[in-house]
Amino acid sequence: MSQNGKLMPNLDQESTKVLNLTVLRRIDPFVEEILTTAAHVTFYEFNIEQSRW
Repeated sequence: MSQNGKLMPNLDQESTKVLNLTVLRRIDPFVEEILTTAAHVTFYEFNIEQSRW
């Protein structure tokens, strides 16, 4: 168990990659590979018409 009380699986790097790829393929079956991973991400969407994020 981690410090915040959540149960964390004990997976090696390859198992984690396979699991993540499986989840992504449920959403998009055409995903071929994971190029990189990050602990935290932020997704921004740019509005071209208003030139705003």
